[in-house]
Amino acid sequence: MKKKPATKKSGSTTKGNAAVSWSLRIFMILVILFFGMFSLDVFDGKTPLPQVLTGFFMHNIPTLILLLLLVITWARENIGGLLLIIAGIAMVYFFGGPAKLTQAQWVLFGLPVLVGFLFLLNYYFLTSKK
Repeated sequence: MKKKPATKKSGSTTKGNAAVSWSLRIFMILVILFFGMFSLDVFDGKTPLPQVLTGFFMHNIPTLILLLLLVITWARENIGGLLLIIAGIAMVYFFGGPAKLTQAQWVLFGLPVLVGFLFLLNYYFLTSKK
């Protein structure tokens, strides 16, 4: 009787090193929390609740997009890594283009690009040790 090859339960296509994959996932969660921290400035105690909730949602749109990209990256590192790079570059142009950004904005928008490159590097060049 022929045995079937073992398959992954989650259906993910993680080809790279598992420790690197998990480190990048945790780092991306920290980046998302860092982005989300900037939305807390809408709570000032003077603004009416509907306006505060609207502002809170508007401030969290980049955070929600990065969260969606993390979910995609969790399942498909190669596609998610590419989408993170595209999202980081899109943020640069959405906020005025390369000439108008401050150094802090370059760092902030560069984090998804860096993580995306690292996910792609892990997927295509690092192998799991068994």
